[in-house]
Amino acid sequence: MSRYDNFRKFYDEQLKPDLERMDRERRRVRRKVAAILLTTAVAVILELILIPSGAEAPKIFIPMVTGMAGVIVAGVSSWSFRQEYKDKVISRICGFTGEDISYSPGGFIPETEFRNSRIFLVTPDSYKGEDYFSGRMGDTRIEFSEIEAKVRNTSGSGSDKRDEYTTIFRGILLIADFNKHFRTNTVVLPDTAERLFGKFGQTLQSVSPGRGTLIRLENPDFEKEFCVYGDDQVEARYILTPALMERILAFRKKWKSRVSLSFTASRLYIAVNLNRNLFEAPVFRPMADYEHTEDNLRFLTLLTGVVEDLNLNTRIWTKV
Repeated sequence: MSRYDNFRKFYDEQLKPDLERMDRERRRVRRKVAAILLTTAVAVILELILIPSGAEAPKIFIPMVTGMAGVIVAGVSSWSFRQEYKDKVISRICGFTGEDISYSPGGFIPETEFRNSRIFLVTPDSYKGEDYFSGRMGDTRIEFSEIEAKVRNTSGSGSDKRDEYTTIFRGILLIADFNKHFRTNTVVLPDTAERLFGKFGQTLQSVSPGRGTLIRLENPDFEKEFCVYGDDQVEARYILTPALMERILAFRKKWKSRVSLSFTASRLYIAVNLNRNLFEAPVFRPMADYEHTEDNLRFLTLLTGVVEDLNLNTRIWTKV
């Protein structure tokens, strides 16, 4: 019997009664949120019609504030409902996995670790996260959370000055003990240049200030997917064995997303880009939806499975 067969029984006995109760609350929250958003839309339309164009403030300013206020109020109205889902459903799914992993809905990997990874060379102006998991998988300590990091771009001056934010990363940042000692840094990034530009892309790869020199490896499939930078060619090859490169390729295929890795301070950092928010309550669909609930288990299993996927518990290189 697979883990997912057991989960069906766990869902029916442990989760479904609470989900059905929470579904009644979801419908109440949905009606309230819909009413708030409808009222906000009407107010914005009336302000656009009634506010004279010659007003001191730009005509669009007040409707923008109204719209933002409505969205904030709608979010606050559903906060307690979404928090209960994390506390009573996601935390119990985490317990179901049987792993030595704890869950903190409001916690996240700190910005210092984001910068220490050396995957991202830009210091974010906006940094936030949620859904922090941490613990041990065998001999390996692991932690991960959702992260959203942005940089601010300022244009114009005086009254025309505008700040715009560009997302540099949105997804899962994972940190794990690595099973080898090393002195330098090695960074593995998605190889978009060679896929887009072929041989010319190989020239573009060689330029990556702040990450060391480009390292060539004897695995053509790996080099089609990734480019590797490091401070020490020998140590990079010591870390990226043929077996590990195959495991990283399999991990990338499993996620079907942009995956970046770095090896620094004898730890492994993995950044998985995602366009969806994980471990959230379904506000606009029934709560007692088994497939949605099982999806949370599948994502959690994918993340904790990195220890097995990359064979991190093997301690044959004297690290304990």
